[in-house]
Amino acid sequence: MRTYKDIIENIYKNPRDYKFNKISESTRKQIVEFTGIPKDYTDFLKEVGYGSVGDSYFMFYEGLIEAEEIFDTEENEELNNVLLLGDNLSGDAVGFLITDNWSIVEVWHEDLSIVPREEKSFKQFVCNVFSKEM
Repeated sequence: MRTYKDIIENIYKNPRDYKFNKISESTRKQIVEFTGIPKDYTDFLKEVGYGSVGDSYFMFYEGLIEAEEIFDTEENEELNNVLLLGDNLSGDAVGFLITDNWSIVEVWHEDLSIVPREEKSFKQFVCNVFSKEM
């Protein structure tokens, strides 16, 4: 059973609104390296892939990246506990706070603060992104 069937159908029905690609084999291998990674996130990468929603609305990365690849973690050391999954194409990123049961957080580029998101699951977050209620 596909977890993201409705989203995949939406992408195919509206190809101009979405630019998604399948993940690489190296990303598939990376996924299994993380202990505790949410299954709804791995299902999304496997079923949907990575790419952008709307015209510069949100970009899902091809896997998780450490916050230090984008932000200066010396300014906020807690960023070392965040693995980023995407961004709003305006400087703010979204990721998992791995020290808080992989909760979904936003990292604001202005002050590098980590702000908890309301969604309790990655799937909830994805549904909000695709309905543009972020």
